[in-house]
Amino acid sequence: MIAISKTRIKDFAGRVFGTTCPGCRRVSSSVCKNCVEQISQIKSSESSPRFHETASDKTFKNVIVAFGYSKVVRQMILSMKYRNMRSSVAVLGAALAERINQETAISHQKVDVIAWAPTTTRRKLERGHDHAEILARYVAKELQVPCQGILRRLTDQPQTGRTRQQRLIGPRFVSRPINNQCVVVIDDVVTTGTTLRRASQALYEGGAELVICAAVASTVLWQSSIESCELATARRSKH
Repeated sequence: MIAISKTRIKDFAGRVFGTTCPGCRRVSSSVCKNCVEQISQIKSSESSPRFHETASDKTFKNVIVAFGYSKVVRQMILSMKYRNMRSSVAVLGAALAERINQETAISHQKVDVIAWAPTTTRRKLERGHDHAEILARYVAKELQVPCQGILRRLTDQPQTGRTRQQRLIGPRFVSRPINNQCVVVIDDVVTTGTTLRRASQALYEGGAELVICAAVASTVLWQSSIESCELATARRSKH
């Protein structure tokens, strides 16, 4: 019997169905071997951030993150966000679920429900999906806890492409009533932390006992979410 590698099968399936790897855009039916290896190296690197620090606001704890905003992570997030390439979710979502599990195990904190910081109605209609919801549902499945759409966004202005000062104003959310539960709220990328801060405030106002914020990646070592991803130009802001 002729042995055929999984990589060759993925390449063949990619050519047949016209699909590409969300990380490098090479022909593949899912995330290619090279990108998986890069992600694994980033995940195990001691320099990869474990938290996005928000020391300027003592009422808002640090955000749990799985990765720094490296080139391959950035590309996979963008592919999921703008091209609805779901193969990114399994890799990124699994890494985030593992990080959340690590931190909650250390603190012996039971998670009751997973929520997400919803995108704008306009963006959801344009794209046909809410990437934060997709991530949250995957993470919830990995952690074996319920996932619920607890938050509703009251503003229709997206954070992407805005200046730092504009970002700091942030979106506004309202929460459905929560009966003293521990909620993990998910987002894709944390830059200033404003979106997750506003989401956290709304959840506490809704009756949450504890809110844990988590994101796939932190831009704390990168110039911005839309500019260079070279460490040489890192702004190294902790806000």
